[in-house]
Amino acid sequence: MFYLFNRTTTRWTLIGLLALTALTSAHAADTAPTEPVQIRVQLVPLVAGRLQATPRFTGQIVAIPSAVRVTSCAFEGQVSRVFVQPGATVNKNAPLLTVRTSAQTRQQVAQAKANLAFARKHLAQIKVMLKSQLATQADWAQAEQGLALAEANWQSLVASGATMPEHTFTATRAGVVQTISVQLGGVFTANQPLLTTVDAGQWEIKVPVPAAVARQLTIGDGVKVQSVFGNQPPQATQISAIDPMVLPGSNRQPIHLHLPGNQSADTPNWVLGEAVSAQFTLPGHTGLILPHAAIQTDAKGQPRIWLDRAHKAVSVPVRVLATVEANSVVEPIESGALKAGDKVVATGAPNVAAGMTLIAEPSTGAQP
Repeated sequence: MFYLFNRTTTRWTLIGLLALTALTSAHAADTAPTEPVQIRVQLVPLVAGRLQATPRFTGQIVAIPSAVRVTSCAFEGQVSRVFVQPGATVNKNAPLLTVRTSAQTRQQVAQAKANLAFARKHLAQIKVMLKSQLATQADWAQAEQGLALAEANWQSLVASGATMPEHTFTATRAGVVQTISVQLGGVFTANQPLLTTVDAGQWEIKVPVPAAVARQLTIGDGVKVQSVFGNQPPQATQISAIDPMVLPGSNRQPIHLHLPGNQSADTPNWVLGEAVSAQFTLPGHTGLILPHAAIQTDAKGQPRIWLDRAHKAVSVPVRVLATVEANSVVEPIESGALKAGDKVVATGAPNVAAGMTLIAEPSTGAQP
């Protein structure tokens, strides 16, 4: 009996000693000093400035509307000769095209000529009859009115060239032929547009841009333009007008630009209808600029950045004002929490936690 008791006591004594040893070890582990977690990151300084977007849009060289001259014919006819082609430069009074009258027009001329002769003869007869009191003053007034109408109709035909077998149209001003709407031998109706020219030097660049961009632009703003298919370097110009109306079927507003510098429409560097790339500079936002990759979002969706404070990671909530390509401009939620020159984590930010020791590595990317 004594022997069994001693064995039981010994077993429980050993269990107690083992438990005490485990507790002592756990306490030692909890109280032993630990090394802070370290992480290698790339740091960049915050830069105070204005972040501006420079979007590009494609437009076209077009004629200023007031400089477009439309050549039309007041009578029906047929094209007998064409002297120019679209894009040709013409001087003032240069021949454009020749037309001949149609059979119907010649009939109208003959009828107008006969009407004029009859009106003159009728007025003379009324004059004689009036002296013999065989006509009244009302008859005289009616005959005069008939003659006036006949003369006006005849003069309009003379002025239009319909009374001549052929008529040649000439350029009213020096310029460039924009379009030709008829072909050699083609028949046209009265007042149908035959040809359009644009006065020399009266070209502009017309660029449709999204309405949201147009709202940020002002007349006189600088723009850089260059031909889409040419090799010339970008040239500086300015906005001359902004159309207030949105183009049908789109959300774009036309922006009108001057031709660059001292260029004129007849220089070989520009061609009517040529596609042009235009780079605009928007007003932008002022604040602290940093790489967009440095901005993280916490569990509540609040944007934040990791700041290096004495090599420790500190989270600073920010408000993102704008993002342009790889950079963003921000301001701190708490006034004074950030300033230009503060170092922020640019690479490795997703793996950073508060209190981590930051070990800076050389930066290989472009800084804002």
